[in-house]
Amino acid sequence: MKLFLKRIFLALIGFAVIGFSVSILRIADLGIDPLGAMCLGISYHTGLSFGALLVIVQTPLLIMVFIRQRKLVGLGTVIGMFGIGYVVDFLYFIFTNIGVVDLNIALPIRITMMLIALVILCTGASIYMTADLGMIPFDSAGFVFEDMTGGKVKFKWIRLCMDGSCAIAAIILGATVGIASAATVFLAGPLIAFLKPRIGKVLESKFLTS
Repeated sequence: MKLFLKRIFLALIGFAVIGFSVSILRIADLGIDPLGAMCLGISYHTGLSFGALLVIVQTPLLIMVFIRQRKLVGLGTVIGMFGIGYVVDFLYFIFTNIGVVDLNIALPIRITMMLIALVILCTGASIYMTADLGMIPFDSAGFVFEDMTGGKVKFKWIRLCMDGSCAIAAIILGATVGIASAATVFLAGPLIAFLKPRIGKVLESKFLTS
């Protein structure tokens, strides 16, 4: 039980870190991840919050993943699905409405913010993956689609198509799709692959002990 509670704590920390990084990407205004950008685009036309739309958009994926590969669904799935977006909403409101951040930021500073936020995002993802309590639906859906093709279409190509579709929808809906969006598609994977073994090793040996 103690170990399980530690994993829950790690998942919460990981998702909070991801939420923080996405709020910084929003302030940098160079785009965010394609799914998030699509949700922002929908929010412009519906008035629904970013957090609410992340839940709504991922619900069909959650149902599909639960039916096809239930092992990919866990407590972390629920925490991430309901938590990340609302953390972004809260922090973005704090940063932009209480004078914490000046939105008239020079481009070099915005690019620097984007790069730092990308590293923070991948660090948060590595932490939540180390908790091993399930994946958020958008991440796990790619594995389900790969299985549905009998392995003929690999996860990386499926995920690229998913991200590309979300990016196109975001552009149509009027959301910003920029270099940060491309960076999350092409750089986040390799960066997580680099960080997760290292972060995971430290957390497994120092924190996730019974």
